[in-house]
Amino acid sequence: MTTAYFTELSRLLTERGMPAPQVAATVADLEGYLAESGSTDAHEEFGAPDVFADRLTRGRAAEPPVTGQETWKWTADIYTDRRLLNEHGAQGWEVERVDPLGRFVCRRPDAAMRWEYRRETARGAKEREAQLAALAPDGWEPCGRWLHITYYKRPAWASAGPAAALAAPPPAPARTMFFSAKFRALVAVFVVCVTLLVILFGFGLVDLDGPWACVRLLGAAVVGLALGWFGVNRDLARGTESR
Repeated sequence: MTTAYFTELSRLLTERGMPAPQVAATVADLEGYLAESGSTDAHEEFGAPDVFADRLTRGRAAEPPVTGQETWKWTADIYTDRRLLNEHGAQGWEVERVDPLGRFVCRRPDAAMRWEYRRETARGAKEREAQLAALAPDGWEPCGRWLHITYYKRPAWASAGPAAALAAPPPAPARTMFFSAKFRALVAVFVVCVTLLVILFGFGLVDLDGPWACVRLLGAAVVGLALGWFGVNRDLARGTESR
């Protein structure tokens, strides 16, 4: 029964325009979720396959053919990324991936439509799989990952319907870096601390010849890094935002 359900779902997703690799990945995630939940009835868990396929591909069939497109790469910190993703998504920018430098790689076809974004954190493949299984029914799909942060996108057709189409999108922003005041302040504090250490070492005000001097210095560095990492993760969990 379960095998027949996912076979039918795969066929329907393919008919609705979902690429074959994404079909396979989506079905594998759903099968894994079903196995972990202990359920044996996919129909009861996800609903009728045709309705579920519509939800997973909502907006895909309505996307216009790509006749030409703009590309744009930009970056932001954790205090501005969600707000800016949705602002730029409302201008028709679709994130394709996050590159190794942490930049959002975007495209915008000539006939653009609005996109919606969200940010989630997950540690490990299993947690990400469960997260995707929970979000996929509402049309969300992953569009990039940075450390333990995963970004999701969906066409605004899922919530706005035909109003998601853009008749005349604005020009691409001239900026490529968007950092908040809080992020700049944290960087400034780090630079000041490093500068002070260099000055102390340069003038011999820190004795590195003592038996425990290096150990204490290394311990202070580790504690500082740990506190910084804790603060970043706390702000991620709280969803802290800034300008």
